[in-house]
Amino acid sequence: MYEYIRKEPNIQHFSTGAAKSKAHSSSSVARVLCFGAGIVLLLVAMIIILLSYLCFAHECHMSGKTALISTAALGKTLTISQVASHVAPITVPLVMGLCSYHVGARWMDSSTTGGPNRPSPLQLGLLLQILSSANIAALFSSMKSIHSARSKSRLSTPPMLRHSMMLLFIFLCTSYVISAADAWLHASSKAITLESTTAYIGSSPELFGRAMNTTRCDRSRYTSALTQNTCGLLSGGSGGDGRARMEGLRTISNSSSMNRVMYADDRTAILVPQSLPSNITYTATTLGVKASCRSITRECLAPVPSVNDSLDYGPNARLKLDCQGEAVFNATDVSGQEALDVQGNGISGYEISSNPFFAGAVITSQAYLDAEDEFYPNTGWFVHGNNGAWNVVYCNVSTLNVLYRHSSPDIFTVIQSSPTDLETAQYMVTFGFETPSTWVADRVDGAGLVTDPNTNSTGDTYEEAYSLELGRQVLARGAVIYQSAPTSEISSKNIVIGSRLRMAPLVLMIAAMVTYICFVLFILIQALASVLNAPLVRLASLYVNDPLTIIHTLYGKGDASSTWEYETKKRFGEESEQDRLAVGEMYGERFGVMKAGQR
Repeated sequence: MYEYIRKEPNIQHFSTGAAKSKAHSSSSVARVLCFGAGIVLLLVAMIIILLSYLCFAHECHMSGKTALISTAALGKTLTISQVASHVAPITVPLVMGLCSYHVGARWMDSSTTGGPNRPSPLQLGLLLQILSSANIAALFSSMKSIHSARSKSRLSTPPMLRHSMMLLFIFLCTSYVISAADAWLHASSKAITLESTTAYIGSSPELFGRAMNTTRCDRSRYTSALTQNTCGLLSGGSGGDGRARMEGLRTISNSSSMNRVMYADDRTAILVPQSLPSNITYTATTLGVKASCRSITRECLAPVPSVNDSLDYGPNARLKLDCQGEAVFNATDVSGQEALDVQGNGISGYEISSNPFFAGAVITSQAYLDAEDEFYPNTGWFVHGNNGAWNVVYCNVSTLNVLYRHSSPDIFTVIQSSPTDLETAQYMVTFGFETPSTWVADRVDGAGLVTDPNTNSTGDTYEEAYSLELGRQVLARGAVIYQSAPTSEISSKNIVIGSRLRMAPLVLMIAAMVTYICFVLFILIQALASVLNAPLVRLASLYVNDPLTIIHTLYGKGDASSTWEYETKKRFGEESEQDRLAVGEMYGERFGVMKAGQR
């Protein structure tokens, strides 16, 4: 019996010493770092996932300053935002658990130095409530208890308690702002129809561009000067040039299987494929012609005085003209469109000496009849004689290399354009200005007369209509000398149901999440500093964060070695029937909890 009594304390002392040594040697740095970093990474990941889904996995752009437009599906977008908004509220208790390391360190320090961070039983209970429950009920209960205690007791509130309450208040408010912003985002977002751009998958390289056929236009292929100067369009022989004209005539009538002429956004006539796959956008180079025409009839009228102080504008069959002003055009009678040299004389297209160059036409029309020897209102048409109205049109014409972007449906946007070299220009306008013709005038006769009742506008003026048609005719007639060219960029356009998100709630939600992350990092740094400076701080943190630790202290077995155990459940050891607790009156004097055998 004597030996047993001596050995029992030795065994207990050895067990307590081993547990104490184990507690001192255990480090909580990795635990705190992994725990805190995991929360931060989870929050950052949710922000990245939300923004990536909106603007990296899908296309997005701003609509003014108030909305974000994305091709992302609205349902999935709001699901991601809802998950992201739930992360912060869920992690508040976990973050406050990290905060308990710093609280435990301050408590241990004050316990040694006699500082102010030594809580009373009530204050310890409030700390336990704040750091373990970490909800709004615990916060209000603690605030109410402290306010009541101030009026009844002179005991000061430990700074660590006020610090914990403030942090819980910040984390709860931030998490509620995140949830409210998400609810606002759900209420203000809506699904919209959008075009989505994806990679184009084709069986072969697409040749939607157009360029000169350099093989055909190789001067060494031809022997005569005329064929060399016109890329073989004009032969000068008795056989004619009909085969060279066929593709151009088909292109003008829009019956070609290869080419068609379209107008770009700046009204340049450009050559594009006759048919294009639906729902695509591409960038390519092509050839174009742009004409800018104006009426110079007023400048060219050359009346002479006659009897009764009237003016003689010429005989009924002809209008007297003298175009020697700023626009030099040697026009004296009706003439079709023709290219002009520097003296204003008509020349063939292949004889032009510059690019851009000038062209002109003297046109008559029966569509603009009005009072004799008067201008038709708001036009350049001058009514005279039995030919109707006269108009002298003077044009600046350019042949262009054009880089453009196509988007459905048939929208062509010029990215860049520059004049072609002179030789290319001569080839391109050979058929367009072969001989004086009325092709353009016949197509636009009557332009500018019809008024739109909705806008009270006549649309394009005659000069504008003439400019557009001249560019189209000149470009199309030489279509045989053009060939297909590679497309530089191409993608598919698909109609999708996208999302329109209000920027205010989205920015508020992300800003609140970033704020939450910053405070978590602050807590993490404090916790790391605490565990590095006080190795046993994890044990102290259990008394302000883990209710099981308090229960063990009050009702658990009094084994000293168990108090050095980090895993609280192990402190209780193996329990038996004698360890059951009862609640009620104790010895007829107080109400409380006791072991069943003590009642």
